[in-house]
Amino acid sequence: MAVADIKRLIAKVEDLPTLPRTVLRITEMVNDPRASARDLSRIITDDQVLTARLLKLVNSSFYGFPQRVSTVTGAIVLIGFDAIRNLLLTTSVFDLFPSPTSRGRRHQESLWDHSLGCAIGAKAIGGILRYEKLEELFVAGLLHDIGKIVTMTMLPEQFERITSRVIEDRLLISNAEAEILGCTHADIGRLLAQRWNLPAKLMGLIEHHHHPSAAGAWATEASIVHLADILTRALSLGSGGDDKVPSVDRFAWELLKLKEGSLDSIMAAMLDEFDDIGSFFR
Repeated sequence: MAVADIKRLIAKVEDLPTLPRTVLRITEMVNDPRASARDLSRIITDDQVLTARLLKLVNSSFYGFPQRVSTVTGAIVLIGFDAIRNLLLTTSVFDLFPSPTSRGRRHQESLWDHSLGCAIGAKAIGGILRYEKLEELFVAGLLHDIGKIVTMTMLPEQFERITSRVIEDRLLISNAEAEILGCTHADIGRLLAQRWNLPAKLMGLIEHHHHPSAAGAWATEASIVHLADILTRALSLGSGGDDKVPSVDRFAWELLKLKEGSLDSIMAAMLDEFDDIGSFFR
C-alpha cells in the first residue's frame, strides 16, 4: 500500500488520539533554546499525575541514582530536557488507547508488556554499547509497535481478521497485516508519530525496526530496537501478536558488533528491570 493509501486508512479513524496538551507544551519548550529548567518545571508541576509519574521513574531502577530526587527541577537538571520530554511521552502514551472490552484489554496489556520489554532491552543494549541517549532508545522500543495498538483499538474488525490469520496459518503478524491491510504496523506507527509531531529520528526507528538497513543515518539505533524486539520475544515478555522468534537481521548483528556472550547479560538485565519499571507504567 502506498503512503497516500495508508494515510487514507488512518484518516478513516476519526478518534485517533492526539498527545496531551501538557506533553505538547513540554515538547515546544524543550525545542526553545531560551527555556530554563524552572520554566519547564512550572509546566510539568501543573499536572499532578505527570509530576508523580516523573519523580517515580527518576527514582526507580531506570536510573539508579544513589540519592532520592525530590523535585521536578532537580530531575530536569540531572537528566536534561530531552530526557524529560521522552520520559513524559512514554508515561502518556499508555493512557491514549483505552479498550472497551475485557478481551481487548488483555490483548492490549500483553502487547504493552512486549513493548515495555523491548524498551528495557533497547536501553540495556544501549548501555553495553555506551550509547549516550538511553531514554531515546527506551522511547523507540516502547513505541516500535504502536501501529498494532492503533489497529487493535481503532480497527477492531481488521485486527480480528489479522489475529485469525496469524493463528490459522502460523504467520508473523506483519505478514498477516500486509495481506489484510495492505500495510504493516510499522507503516501505521510512523504516520501516527508524524501526526504527533515526534522527532524524525523516532519516526524512522518505528518505521524500520524490522529492516534496520533501511534506516539510513539511524541504522545503529534501528538495529538496537530490532535486536531488543527479538530478545523480548525470546523471553516471552508479553506478546508481539504471534508466537514466533524471528532470526536476527544479519546487517543489524554485524553493525552492533556485540559479543555473543553479552546477550546473556542483556537478557538478565531485561528480566531484572521488567517488573520494577513495569510497575511504573501499569
